[in-house]
Amino acid sequence: MQKRTKIVLAVLLSTFAFLFLLWRNLNQTTAISHDLFALKSPNQINKITISPNNPKLPYLTLEKVDGKWIVRNEAYSYPADTNSVNQLLFWAMPKLQVKCPVPDAAKENVIKDITLNGTKVIFSTNDVEQHTVFVGYATPTQDATYMYFPGTERPCEITVPGFIGYLTPYFNTNIQLWRSVFLVDVNSQEITSLKVTYPSAPDQSFQITQKQNQWQLLNYQQQPIAANRSLIAGYLELSKTLAREAGEPAVINRNPQQCKEVTASPPVAIFEYTFSTQPKKTIYIYSMAVTEGETYSMETKDGTPKTVETTLFWAKSNDEPTLWTIQEIILRNRLKTLSNFLQP
Repeated sequence: MQKRTKIVLAVLLSTFAFLFLLWRNLNQTTAISHDLFALKSPNQINKITISPNNPKLPYLTLEKVDGKWIVRNEAYSYPADTNSVNQLLFWAMPKLQVKCPVPDAAKENVIKDITLNGTKVIFSTNDVEQHTVFVGYATPTQDATYMYFPGTERPCEITVPGFIGYLTPYFNTNIQLWRSVFLVDVNSQEITSLKVTYPSAPDQSFQITQKQNQWQLLNYQQQPIAANRSLIAGYLELSKTLAREAGEPAVINRNPQQCKEVTASPPVAIFEYTFSTQPKKTIYIYSMAVTEGETYSMETKDGTPKTVETTLFWAKSNDEPTLWTIQEIILRNRLKTLSNFLQP
């Protein structure tokens, strides 16, 4: 009997010892709180540094200057896309949640990949570091992202509740993807002059000047024209922004000869802006030739192929050589002519 009792006690003690060790390991794992990676005070952040661990890849910074976000790298500085910055700051970062720490079997490989190919992201307030995370690649199921928080024992799988996918693209270092989509983005009161020229119909060209909320319409000969003031005010308000399509520059920009052929053709329209707060800007709008397939006219209905695409245009500003794609729906209400302002 004593022998059987000793065996039972030994089994119980072993079980308790195993449970204690398991509890201790679980407790160590859950020491990483579920919201450790989340950014707690996004409103205070005015600088974001995104730098790959791979020194061959570019880094960039997003910085809030005078209330507007600017994106910079070693070579360029552009107005940033506020929507993209806000999506990172106020949607993704505050909601980051630990799905689970990386298990021992995968730990070494995940650490190695983040070390070699991960991206360090620093959120700062007035150049004082507030929050730092290392972002890796997607998990095998692509519904979470491997991330590492400095000082912790292992990386974790990170998710955003309600979002199925991985977050690596939100921390990219391609400056073109962070740029503002607006070729023009000002307050309408900052526009002191807007000249719209139609090379194919110069008599329909016009210029609007603004001084102390007083507007004047001029024809192409710079003669004052009596016009509907409400239409002038509405046109200036509409013209305070001009957006291109989002994303990287079109492939045509890789072929200088094709770009030259576009810019050598007569523009559909030319917008010349003069501002009270920044340098003058000129936007050239060009027709986009059909390069693949055929587009047919809805009006003729005779199957005659059109040679010029009407839904997309090329847009180029005077301050850089890039050709951007711009949609007809954006231009439609901006391609007003002189006669449009003479309505009662």
